[in-house]
Amino acid sequence: MLLKRAASPILHENTLRKKKAVAKKGTKAKAKSAKAPTKKKAAPRKKAAKASPTKEEKMWGSGKKKKSAGSSSEAGAGDAAARTALFNKYVNAEEDPFSMDMEGIAALCDDIDLDPTADVRAMVLMWKLGASAKPGEISSSEWNKGCESLGLSSVDDFKRLLPGLDTGFLDPSDFRKFYKFVFQFSREGTNKTIEKDMVVALLQLVLAGRNNVHINSFCEFLESSGDENNRISLDSWSSFLDFSMQTSESCEEYDMDEGAWPVLIDEYVEWVQKKSKKK
Repeated sequence: MLLKRAASPILHENTLRKKKAVAKKGTKAKAKSAKAPTKKKAAPRKKAAKASPTKEEKMWGSGKKKKSAGSSSEAGAGDAAARTALFNKYVNAEEDPFSMDMEGIAALCDDIDLDPTADVRAMVLMWKLGASAKPGEISSSEWNKGCESLGLSSVDDFKRLLPGLDTGFLDPSDFRKFYKFVFQFSREGTNKTIEKDMVVALLQLVLAGRNNVHINSFCEFLESSGDENNRISLDSWSSFLDFSMQTSESCEEYDMDEGAWPVLIDEYVEWVQKKSKKK
């Protein structure tokens, strides 16, 4: 027991030394760790705020969420199907399933509250749709292409288009093209001429409200003329528009020796001059 007691202070002293060394080492480690700067976590980058869309972008859809390619193609397919269904509604499938004739066009006009016999906008509509392959008809390909260009796929779409079909919106160049179209569209079959009675009706329809000083007298002339002017050519039709825009009502400046106008125009001027002499 004494040996054990004698040895115990040494063990105790060694133990104390070890503890002091460990404590000192721990203190240095703490001091070292206290001095070492701690690394801070980088703050997450803030996303740049999106600029608010301008009025122009909102107007044209730049500020709106873009549709996916799938939804766009589905909408296009839906419009195409609607256009085809609308075309088929006015087609006589037994005669020609790929062409809408005058009866079908008249039925369409009736559905959109348009009188094709008295409202020139019916002709403007056919012109804008691109009906040109055959007189008095519009093919399915012309219909689909024209409707797609004008954004039409329903009766309501056609109704919304009506105000913009007024000929007053056509510039001189476009009106000339439309004027020529009216003649070509109104032909029958392969005939290159039109009966004068039809020409009179078409002139009164197309030139109404355009302050044409010759329209009434020219129509009167055609109605009173004989069989020699029973049918009117495209050249005479087109020449009358140019003549009426260049010549006064009395035709005083008209020179028959120039030979620049069709015979029909010469005959009309003679008729006007004879009529004025009788007054």
